[in-house]
Amino acid sequence: MGVIGGRAHLNGITFATNTHVVRGRLSKGMISIRVRRVPGFRIFMLMDKVPFLRGISSLLKLDIKLFLGVILFLAIPWDWFFPATNFLDFDSTWKSIAAYCIVFLILMVSLRRMWQFHGAEHKAYNIYVSRGELSLKSVRGASRISEHCGTNLAVLAIPIALLLSFTNLALPLIMIALAISYEIYNWSFRKFRLRPVKFVAGMIQKYIVTVEPTDEQMLLATATLTKAIEYS
Repeated sequence: MGVIGGRAHLNGITFATNTHVVRGRLSKGMISIRVRRVPGFRIFMLMDKVPFLRGISSLLKLDIKLFLGVILFLAIPWDWFFPATNFLDFDSTWKSIAAYCIVFLILMVSLRRMWQFHGAEHKAYNIYVSRGELSLKSVRGASRISEHCGTNLAVLAIPIALLLSFTNLALPLIMIALAISYEIYNWSFRKFRLRPVKFVAGMIQKYIVTVEPTDEQMLLATATLTKAIEYS
């Protein structure tokens, strides 16, 4: 497939091909689209042919800086800065859970615009993979749930990372978990297996990480994806 995927931003949407990244922005009702070549794309072409490396390659092509930033953030040994307390200290545990819930609610409200762009990205991409016409009318009627969303990968990667956590090697663990998850996802997608994973990922997409987009946002998704198709 020419366009390998997309992602949402606070002010727009990005779609990527094997050689180019197309980013669309929406500012004061005006659409702007920027195209750039994937740096070192020949290396990515080689990685795409190697199992357990092709998943990392796909994620890097979408946004190298974001991917590396997230990996480095997750690799920080937070226990050095915030030493763990007694696991059986229920009072401390419930305080931690409450703190995470508060952060989650703040993110849900503050990132609503990005979730709308995420929904628009999914709608447009679903029309593309079904070989439909990329028009506002067809995108409006498309689903916000996408089998190609990174949420599917995350649902697989999190339990794998937990199983590998005994290694105490944060960065390699994350990379290994992502690589294994991508291969499992590809296998399950072709064989129509692991339906529970798709169900959980679908619920997360529907109720948490996507919101029904506006017509402007869907037009941006359509225009950005159309431009990306030109470079596929």
